[in-house]
Amino acid sequence: MGIFDRLTRKILGHPPKSAQNMNRNDPCWCGSGRKYKKCHFDSDRKHFMSRSSACRPSS
Repeated sequence: MGIFDRLTRKILGHPPKSAQNMNRNDPCWCGSGRKYKKCHFDSDRKHFMSRSSACRPSS
């Protein structure tokens, strides 16, 4: 993950789309040097889960 991903999070307030396909043990996209699971995993999952539930049609 590069500077574009870090700027996306800072400017738009949400994780980059590339974070959706990350493995828990990969280095975090933000560039902190920590593992993704210890850094942004929880906040990114909440964001992607809220978006997927909002996109589902109600029955």
